[in-house]
Amino acid sequence: MSEAQTTTQTVSLTQAFSMAQTKHFAGDLDGARQIYERIARAAPDHVDTLVMLTSIDYRQGRDPQAQANLARAIDLTRAGVQRQPDDMRSRAALVNFLLAQNRRGEAEAMAAGLILPLNPIRSDPAEFSTRREKSIERGLPALVISTLPKSASESIWNKLAQGLGLAQCYFSLGLFPDCCLVPSRVVEAAKGGVAVKEHIGPTAHNLATLRDAGIDRLIVHHRDPRQAALSWAHFVRDDVGKRVMGPLWRKIVPPAGTLAASMEELIDWCLEHYLPLQIEFLAGWRTIAAQADPPLSVLFMSFESFLAEPETYFAEVLKFYDISRADFAADAKAETVHLRKGETEEWRSVFTEAQRKRAWEILPPEMARDYGWEY
Repeated sequence: MSEAQTTTQTVSLTQAFSMAQTKHFAGDLDGARQIYERIARAAPDHVDTLVMLTSIDYRQGRDPQAQANLARAIDLTRAGVQRQPDDMRSRAALVNFLLAQNRRGEAEAMAAGLILPLNPIRSDPAEFSTRREKSIERGLPALVISTLPKSASESIWNKLAQGLGLAQCYFSLGLFPDCCLVPSRVVEAAKGGVAVKEHIGPTAHNLATLRDAGIDRLIVHHRDPRQAALSWAHFVRDDVGKRVMGPLWRKIVPPAGTLAASMEELIDWCLEHYLPLQIEFLAGWRTIAAQADPPLSVLFMSFESFLAEPETYFAEVLKFYDISRADFAADAKAETVHLRKGETEEWRSVFTEAQRKRAWEILPPEMARDYGWEY
């Protein structure tokens, strides 16, 4: 149907959905829900409405209903893609839905057929294109950083891009720890002139995509995962958990009751659920780098080393990419983003003794030794 009732007037489905989104984005979840539910009754196959209801259901602790709505949205989107295989918007949405549901294999298969342009960051498409063309003319490669979330990587990425004049972009879909590379985007990025910062896990799909595109080196940026887990606790409560799509990612977004509980309880959840994901991510890249004939070269860099000696940090990155230090403007202004405090051991004063002990038990001894993490 094409009409949906509001309290005092009849408006089109598109108008009603826009009204609901306005309330949703403003934090009026109950007001948004009322309109979404009316739309769902009038148009039960309206995928966007089902997804928005899923978001609100998760935020309000209605997990079974959220799961049912998302499952229906996935089925409807898949059917739409089958009818219109060239609908890249729907195909990309399906990839994200599947990744959020931990259905990585299906998502990767769907991503293989995606034809998407690079996703410019901090510039509009015209500015991105101009900046990139100039960087390519200077012979600058594609600089790729795979990062542990909450490791100050956003600000470091900005500094590298500004200092080198590189255009910034993303080329994956999904969220940590399930970022899925889009092959068409990676092939385009491999032509050079860009700085890409993602949370790329060393999955077979991602490694093959990078190799096939000709990207032969990558930086893995990390941080003491205990501090990163604490920063995530704040970030997921104050930011990601409140985003429209954020709550769909159940691996990294706690249940509504946990988000509303004390910080101590939220940290407990992060130590049990989020910290192991960080360890798995970093351990996977260490395994790749340790191979006799790795699929690509890996340079491990840390937030702690950046904080101690930023000039040395950037010098190592430039050397790794065979870029002359003369090409890097160290005094370039760059935006500082998502840097809550920038401390290295805040967790020591925030974690309880039981939490400090639990976190230490989760950290692999050889990893702690190699990176200087101490109890």
